[in-house]
Amino acid sequence: MRTKSTKQQYFDFTPKSRLKVVNEYRAKYKLISQLLDDNPGLVSLVHRDLARMLSQSKYGRKSDYSSESILRSLIVMFVEQDSYRDVVIRIENSEFLRNFTGLGVKPMMDYSFLSEKTWETMNSVLAQYAKEQEKISSEKMRMDTTVYESNIHYPTDSSLLWDSFRTLSRLLRQVQQELPHLPLNHRFHDKKVKKLALFITRHGSSNIKSKKRKVKSTYRKLIARVDWIVGVARNALGVLEVNGYDAELLAHYIPIIEKIISQADQRVFHGVKLPADEKVYSLFEEHTELLKRGKAGKPIEFGHKILIAQTGEKFIHHYEVFPKRQEDKELIKPALKAHKQLFGTGPDVLATDKGFYENMEQVLKLEENITTVSICKKGRRNQAEYERESTEEFKDGQRFRAGCEGSISVLKRAFKLGRCLFKGYKNYAASVGCAVFCHNLVLLTRL
Repeated sequence: MRTKSTKQQYFDFTPKSRLKVVNEYRAKYKLISQLLDDNPGLVSLVHRDLARMLSQSKYGRKSDYSSESILRSLIVMFVEQDSYRDVVIRIENSEFLRNFTGLGVKPMMDYSFLSEKTWETMNSVLAQYAKEQEKISSEKMRMDTTVYESNIHYPTDSSLLWDSFRTLSRLLRQVQQELPHLPLNHRFHDKKVKKLALFITRHGSSNIKSKKRKVKSTYRKLIARVDWIVGVARNALGVLEVNGYDAELLAHYIPIIEKIISQADQRVFHGVKLPADEKVYSLFEEHTELLKRGKAGKPIEFGHKILIAQTGEKFIHHYEVFPKRQEDKELIKPALKAHKQLFGTGPDVLATDKGFYENMEQVLKLEENITTVSICKKGRRNQAEYERESTEEFKDGQRFRAGCEGSISVLKRAFKLGRCLFKGYKNYAASVGCAVFCHNLVLLTRL
């Protein structure tokens, strides 16, 4: 049974510091702690999510750690940009952070995480609190999108085929070791398959005709090897099911690997280029998308697009993670709806980049309810459009919009949104919510 929070208070034996930077660090966490105390509903949401993980029986063993302690530990993790391992060590060795998380004399807990929906609700509760305390206002709104990258290597057909072979061989070896009485004895020759993949990696871009022929024949051998081990894995899955054993990982990976084999075969031997949405870019993060956004430094990115919408005080009052790519111009209406739902009215100033521009009809329709719509037109402008974008109000809106780039940079540099190190789409989306929540908490301590 999970405890929601503990009323037990601990003495703070943290010695006072004469260093300004240390006092500022402690003051930040004290203000965050005050914000959490002022919003007990946040802990209730976390408790509802975490309570499902333990027995509901009143006779069962109580959890050693409260839901509030877990929430505070996750906040420390994102504010300090730590991994799970590092945040455990940081809190365990810090008297001040142990007091902040409410651990007292207990040892530090192990790893835990919350669901995507819980973070969405918590962010809504925090936004409502900020509005009621008049820390944020409805007058201005700016929006921008960015890509939160998945933790994958650059995908090539040969590397994906090698990932598939070594993963299935590892899982099948584990089955052989744990269940030696089942008829599942095979030799996999991993080193031979790895040599095939490395040969393609080294010579795949060669323009020499003999090398091209050799690469193509090596691809045929590599695909045959991977196809063979998929057959072995399917047979093993059937044997395990007949004998009453579960093999979730085998059942999970086999369909993905079959898609990897199919896309490699079509490209190499039939010259068919599949659409980007139909390709698999990672065996382990199969949800990953390829995104081309025209950035000079990164023409191609692998991950998902996320939307950030802010008020004039830099508070992120709306965010969205997209499992499938959407055009920026489709995102304005849902964001304005969320803004009106929070404040009860639309913004006076809406500022975005030209990626959100659809046509002048869209701009004119927005201007019926919004005083200043600062969205630049794509392409050439007539005299009326040029005059619209030359007004001081429009230019002020674009200056305001530029601050969204800075907020995205802060999220990436200071709140772990540069690259997702959490496995699976559910944890990927939840980590965005956690980063936004921690960003808003820190921001509210300064308003």
